[in-house]
Amino acid sequence: MLSRRLATQSRGYATKVSAKDFPGKVSTLTIKVNAGSRYATKDGISHLLSRFNFQNTTARSALRLTRESELLGGEFSSTIDRDSIYLSAKFLKEGLPYYVNALSDVLYKTSFKPHEFPEVVLPAAKYDLSKANASPIFKADELLHSLSFRNGLGNPLYYDGVQKISLEEIKEFANKVYTKENIEVIGSGINEADLNKFISESSLAQLPTGSSLSSSSVPKFYQGAESRIRASGESVAAIAVPVKTEEFATFEVFSAYLTSALSDVVVSDAKLNKYSQAGLFTLFVKGDASQVSENIKKVALLLKSGVDISSASGLASTKLALASEASVVPHQVDVSKVKDFKLGKFNYVAIGDINNLPFADEL
Repeated sequence: MLSRRLATQSRGYATKVSAKDFPGKVSTLTIKVNAGSRYATKDGISHLLSRFNFQNTTARSALRLTRESELLGGEFSSTIDRDSIYLSAKFLKEGLPYYVNALSDVLYKTSFKPHEFPEVVLPAAKYDLSKANASPIFKADELLHSLSFRNGLGNPLYYDGVQKISLEEIKEFANKVYTKENIEVIGSGINEADLNKFISESSLAQLPTGSSLSSSSVPKFYQGAESRIRASGESVAAIAVPVKTEEFATFEVFSAYLTSALSDVVVSDAKLNKYSQAGLFTLFVKGDASQVSENIKKVALLLKSGVDISSASGLASTKLALASEASVVPHQVDVSKVKDFKLGKFNYVAIGDINNLPFADEL
């Protein structure tokens, strides 16, 4: 990582910073990096990089980082979605200078020690995948993303070992994504002027310049695809619809409608996955194959005939408000004018006892 450290000596920074303060003792600081699975140079490399976060840096060992944070009453986390890697810390307000420096050092000074890869990072990544794959809904969700976008947003979220990735490739990817222009700092319960001051004095100000990887083009959608996987355990039938950003409001209300008592059909989950420049609405029915078959047919029949969902706009608005408070990247969506919904083309996945699950053309 020497080249990244020497790339700039500037104390200024071009990073987007936003913060909102409020009364209370606890603050949250998040660094959002445009390095989610859609930007992966190899399948799973974003996941592996996220698992290297909060390992040894040139300033602190992983053990020291953990112990210091515990003494300050804080905690760290590194998570990933298809858009971004998120490095977060939750702590008492007076700990802001320490946590700005600690998060900054992770981006700028991670050591990427060779022994950490096989001994710590790979086992952690394998655990993430194993835990996720225990859910047939996760498997269906991954397959629906793949069918709907093929690559980019269709890339697998977690590292599965199919494509071999070396430590050097992870370092190269870190050099590419950990740049001033490719990150955003978001504070909650933090004074923005204080945050800017501490950032200017931290390693974030010395990150190299680069370019934002945030996608500015709408990904290509694919619809009408179907996939079936035979598996033991509970069965799942799932539907996905790629969504343009201007359609977010409709699908937010639709999701709220399906998962509330307002709907006459039974679904295990329904949600709109919002990404930059696109989204994917997903609907899942899980359980015994015969019951899943009956329920997914009822869902499809109702949605193809059209349904008035305006009664769910208030519920959707409340859910969005709560999600906006908890999210580091809230989406502003006006759901007040949504009236009805009718299902058109969709992608379909069946997992489990597929002999007793319908085909897409039977819905």
